[in-house]
Parts: sequence; C-alpha cells; structure tokens
Amino acid sequence: MRGVGGYTGPISHWWESSLVYCGPMADWRYEGIICGYINLYRSTGQTIWLERAREACDDLVAAQLPSGKFRNSSFQQGPMEGGTPHEAAVDLGLLELAQLLHENGDNTWLTYFETANRNIQRFLLGELWDGKGFRDQPWNQILVPNKNATIGEALILFEQLSGRDMSTYLEGIADVIVSAQELGGPRSGATIHIGTGRHRLSIGLYTARSMCGLLRIYERRPNDLLLEAVNQALNFLQGLFSPEGLYFGRYQDGNLIANPRLIAGSGDILRLMILSRKYGLASDNYVAALVELFIKAQFPSGSFPTGYGFAERGKQKEYTGLPEFRDVLPVVGWCDKVLRALSLLFPRRVDEFETSNQTTELSCGWKGKKCKYIEDESVIRLSEESSSQVLYSWHKGKIWPEVYAL
Repeated sequence: MRGVGGYTGPISHWWESSLVYCGPMADWRYEGIICGYINLYRSTGQTIWLERAREACDDLVAAQLPSGKFRNSSFQQGPMEGGTPHEAAVDLGLLELAQLLHENGDNTWLTYFETANRNIQRFLLGELWDGKGFRDQPWNQILVPNKNATIGEALILFEQLSGRDMSTYLEGIADVIVSAQELGGPRSGATIHIGTGRHRLSIGLYTARSMCGLLRIYERRPNDLLLEAVNQALNFLQGLFSPEGLYFGRYQDGNLIANPRLIAGSGDILRLMILSRKYGLASDNYVAALVELFIKAQFPSGSFPTGYGFAERGKQKEYTGLPEFRDVLPVVGWCDKVLRALSLLFPRRVDEFETSNQTTELSCGWKGKKCKYIEDESVIRLSEESSSQVLYSWHKGKIWPEVYAL
C-alpha cells in the first residue's frame, strides 16, 4: 500500500468515505504503523522493523508544512491539513521512534523529535488548547475526549524527551475524558462523543482510544479514579462484542448501533484490553476472542475488512446480507490499528516470514447489486457480477482510481 510519499489507499468510515482521493496521507495510520513496527523491533530485535518505522517517520518529516501541520492529515475528509486527532497521532508515532533511537544512543532521534515539537508548539498548544482542554479545531470549541486522549499520549512522550512539564495539559485532558464518561444505565462506562451534539453517541472505538490515553496518564501519575474509569469502560466495551465484529456503539437511549460492526476498526479496543491486563482489569478470554475475530476475518492478501453492515449504517436491526464494498475495503488507517494491537502480543524473533501476496476474491454488494471484489498486490477492483462492468479500480500507490463509477 506504499506509494510515492507514503501509505495510500481509499478510506471507508462511519462519518464519510474518501474513495476518490487515494494518495498518501499523514494521518493516524502512521500511529499504528510506526508503533506496531517498534513493538515488533523491541520483541524480536530484528532491524527490518526499525528500518520500516524510520521509513514511515521520514514520510512524516517530508510531509510537514511551514505551519507545523502535516499535509493531507484529515483521513476520511480527504487531502486537508490540520486533522484531529490525526496530527497528534502523527506526533505520537514520531516520538515513539525518537524515544527508541534516544535509548539506542542514535542522535538522529532529534530529527523526529523536532518535527513533532513544531506541530505540538504551533498547532496543538498554539491553536487548540483553550485552558481546559484541546478544541476539536481552532474554529470549533468542542472538547472531544478521544482526540484529547491522543494528544495526551503524545504529550507524555514529549515530556519524557524534552524534560518540559506537561502536567497542566494532562490534567485538563484527564478531566475532559472523565467528565464525558456515562455512569449508570446501558451505556455505563462509555465516553460520549461530544462532537455528535444532541445525539450524544457512545462509540466503542472512541471510548477505547479515550481509555488508552487515560491509562498512559495514570502510569505517569497514578490515581485510582482514572483506573476505575478504565474499568467501567471495559465493561461497556465487552457488551459490544459479536462474532461479526464489534457493534459501533449505543444511541442516547441505550439501544445498540448495530451497523456497522467494526472489524479492523476495532483494533484499538484490543489494544486497550491488552494494556489493561497489566492492572488485572481485562479478561484473557475476551482478549483471546478478539484475536480470534481478527484471525478469522483476515483476507488472503493480509488485509482486514473494515467491518460489516455499512449498507444499513446506523440502523438498530443487525444487517445480515452480503457485505458491502465499504465493509470489505481494506483501509490502511484501520489495518494499522490491528497491526499495533497484535504486535503487543508478538513474543519472539521469527527468522522467516511469508512474503507471497495472495489474491482476495469475494462477492459483495453495492447499491443493491451483487458485485465481485478483487484485491491483489497491485489493485483493488469492484465489478458488477451480471454485466462485468467495472465500478471501481484503484492501482495501489496511485493518487486517484482509474475507474470510479460507484
């Protein structure tokens, strides 16, 4: 999925999908890619993973703009800078590598640290901090908990490398996350996505990302209230499990958002479960069930489907038909989260890796039509089965699809 300038590919998401622009983006895909490779390097000692992490960070150094923001950092919204939580996730990846290189006595750590530092100073602290938390955007005053959490994870690494005290910001972030958590009722433990306004959705993947940030803050400054918040969130997340993927979340009345059920999009839920085991909070059985879900869902090409049920997105009755194109579409910015989570479980060095790419071929739907989906090492293609008309064809690494007839 790498092209000139970085990791590429179409994007499917709950909010909207970016199926036209498919070029490189400096968004949260780099968080999972870099951290996943670093985890593999730490567990195996194999330099291939360090080299891949450095290659990814070099993409980000090249993508930084004079403003400190990153080119094309807005994920599903397409090629715009200033994406949240995406730029903070980029900083987190850069700082993870900087920390590792610093530990190894490699002075090139400064290059990656300074890239993250420019973004933190000019954008995160300079434009988003309002004295209580970090805004969604300079023009949007909403304090979104999962976005604050990602900033918190980045600031803790920044504090460790710079020696600059980030306590004021971290305390504000913790307050934002805890104050957004529901207590009591069917959504107890969930964080409310404040950015959904009157709908006040509780969303599983964002609850998990919020709690990953809260755990990192807890490790810096232990506070039993933070650990209890994580424990409550874990109880909520366990109620979202299904064999086809994790339910997207719950509506304000407590009813399940049954569609889509997220697969690759649930990688951060597995990460939270793994990190929580250190404190005796998460069940080994639940971790094993999530790992099994990912293993069963993985395509022959190595990719993971985004989810199941986009055809009836938002409905409360579970979708049971053919998966839709957006379901089966493998998205780098979701697959990276599975990589990052699974890499935390990787125990040892492996001397040989399977490198052959196998073709994924299956039936799926699009606008009521039965279609054929193909992914191999060079292309992602969707065609109508009855007429063989190509509806979508994207050659990996390219900026635009060569066929877009969706």
